[in-house]
Amino acid sequence: MSFYTLTAGRPLGKGTQTGHNAISDPELAARLMGYKRQVASAYRAIATEEVPTLPPGPLQVSPKIDGELWFLVVQGDDCVLVSPKGSVIAGEVPVVSEARAALIGKVSGLTLVAGELFALNKPGSGRARVGDLGAAMGGEAQADVARIAFAAFDLVTGGDQESPTVAEPYPERLAVLRRWFQGGKRVQAMKNEQVSAPEEVSRLFTEWAEGGKAEGLVVRTQDHRIFKVKPFFTLDAVVIGYTERADAPNQVRSALLALMREDGTFQITSSVGNFGGDDVRTQLYSALVPMQAPSTFRHANSSGEMFRFVRPEMVIEVRATDVQAEDSSGSPITRMVLNWGPNGWTQVAPMPGASVLHPVYTRARGDKGVNVTDIRASQLTERVAVPDLTRAASVHERPESEVVMRQVYTKETKGRIAVRKLLVWKTNKEAGSEFPAYVVHWTDYSAERKTPLEREVRLAPNEVEAQKIAADLLAENIKKGWVRG
Repeated sequence: MSFYTLTAGRPLGKGTQTGHNAISDPELAARLMGYKRQVASAYRAIATEEVPTLPPGPLQVSPKIDGELWFLVVQGDDCVLVSPKGSVIAGEVPVVSEARAALIGKVSGLTLVAGELFALNKPGSGRARVGDLGAAMGGEAQADVARIAFAAFDLVTGGDQESPTVAEPYPERLAVLRRWFQGGKRVQAMKNEQVSAPEEVSRLFTEWAEGGKAEGLVVRTQDHRIFKVKPFFTLDAVVIGYTERADAPNQVRSALLALMREDGTFQITSSVGNFGGDDVRTQLYSALVPMQAPSTFRHANSSGEMFRFVRPEMVIEVRATDVQAEDSSGSPITRMVLNWGPNGWTQVAPMPGASVLHPVYTRARGDKGVNVTDIRASQLTERVAVPDLTRAASVHERPESEVVMRQVYTKETKGRIAVRKLLVWKTNKEAGSEFPAYVVHWTDYSAERKTPLEREVRLAPNEVEAQKIAADLLAENIKKGWVRG
């Protein structure tokens, strides 16, 4: 019995490609997604300037290929490519045929090989890019399948007579893959060099990444940490909101950034909180306060503080280490699309976007305007594939939220009044995946503390869970002396 189904598949050259969830074995599907989460959580992105901070060797260094994580799955006489979300490539596709010839009859039991699926480019045309893979896989029966290749970088499970079990040390697992795919054209083991010091990592970066052969490096340490080394890149975005520092009210704590889509709408990209010094925070605060603007959309930072929205006028440059279009589970990252008009900001709809990693404020860009050229959303697709980025955003009407519970408590100490507030509301938007069913918000204000205002936000799938969270917060925080208002 096969572990996958091709029922809803479509042609891919002379083979077949399916959509997501084509794996019929739930244990296998969970294992593939689990590896994706494990690997994604293990990676730490660092810039080239941080390479000297890497631990001493031995270090395993590989080029970072700009492709997609897929798996070669072999069981019995079956050999297919599978994505973490369960898409399957099977049949007479050259990369699959080559893998089948290399593995069938040699490996035993269920064999999973993790690797990077990418598109081969013609000599002199530059390194592989993830967009090239999408182009090669398009066109169904006319797809350019001869360009699709697979670079194996890890043996997840399986083995052969010589190596019947998966070894713990990474170099030994990689050695098995090298033996299996030696001499391959479209299926090869990932290139790897073992070095003894961070200085040698810098040398390989110059040779591989700056030499145009890869987008960066992947470095594995003895204690199983994985570092992704990439050069910093810059992004021009417009500031659409800000939060204030609690301990310095005349300084910006974080700025909310957006890019402009081709239809003129604005899509939230990230927030930046690293400004390099208090003087910059003060200057930004002085510039942004007069620009405050109304907004029917609310957005909070990671600490639960609400952004104050401003007119889309200030363009800044940020430096970042990476961009991701998927979260650790492989699901697309969505970001809200907003419209700016005479009455301020209004929300349009959440659409596929990207997360900018480790943004750092570089400078204000007075030479840049708020237009589809200078702050174009397609800056993201220069780094990662973002679906529907060019599609026009349409208003998504949603029902209003309703307050389920609101309780306010006060306590006077030494002439000062502390306030604690509980708010529970039903979003009425749980039909989609962007919103939880219930939100519980706890506010704690005390002027005596170093951080006077503290907030806590918890989500719940139903009213029973929301009421339990609310009851626990009250029991934990409302003791003797608190008076309900």
